[in-house]
Amino acid sequence: MNYLTKCLCILVVVAVFFTLGDSETPTTCSIVQGLPGLNGRDGRDGAIGPKGDPGERGDRGIPGPPGKVGPIGNPGVKGNTGVTGPTGNKGETGQKGVGLPGQQGQKGEKGSPDVESIKKTTALESQIASLERKWSWIKSVLLFHEVGAKEVGGKVFVTNGRKENHNDAQNICKEVGGSLATPRNEEENSVLHEIINTKGGSSAAFLGITDSQIEGTFRYSTGEKVIFTKWGGGQPDDYYNNEDCVQMWNTGYWNDIPCSEKHLVICEFQ
Repeated sequence: MNYLTKCLCILVVVAVFFTLGDSETPTTCSIVQGLPGLNGRDGRDGAIGPKGDPGERGDRGIPGPPGKVGPIGNPGVKGNTGVTGPTGNKGETGQKGVGLPGQQGQKGEKGSPDVESIKKTTALESQIASLERKWSWIKSVLLFHEVGAKEVGGKVFVTNGRKENHNDAQNICKEVGGSLATPRNEEENSVLHEIINTKGGSSAAFLGITDSQIEGTFRYSTGEKVIFTKWGGGQPDDYYNNEDCVQMWNTGYWNDIPCSEKHLVICEFQ
């Protein structure tokens, strides 16, 4: 029986007692069971008590994970040098490295003249002088005996009087150490003109000039572009698209012609 029920029962007994006080018939008190009351509210927390005494030290717990690495400390004092160990065995020879060339060294002092070198140089100079004298003699004889040879501006133009196509004419001149005649100024052109007219009355001679590589661009046999020309009227005309070589007429003017034709061969030497 809870507290509220007990109170209600006492109140009922008191009320019956006062009501039936004078009654002759005794009255008995019946206990009436009341309804359960509502739950009361939770009480407030009490004040915080004083701190108790420390308890006994418990057993050591399991070690926690390692902490972060701390900063590097200052270097310690250098220790004493240890005893030198025994010398090791000699290692194998390594491969040769590939390095950049070094800088040029300083120029050495001039050595004393080599007697043998002086002798060789003197002999060489003598041979050169002898060859020059011999060439001068040969040239003089050639110019004197050959009507078809003329000298101009350091060049010597020579003809053997034969008539060949352009390719054969070039080969003949190469075999004797020269090249097919290529006049590069008016003076040389005039000398070739004279040779054509004095060597058997030929009507024309081949020149060492063609436009076989690029039509209309005439070049010497050395590959250089022509620097002097003396074309006849209306020339070059590449007649029938078959005229890649050049001839000089007996008038001294030029004309483009087929390379297969045969004309006088004139070589030049210098």
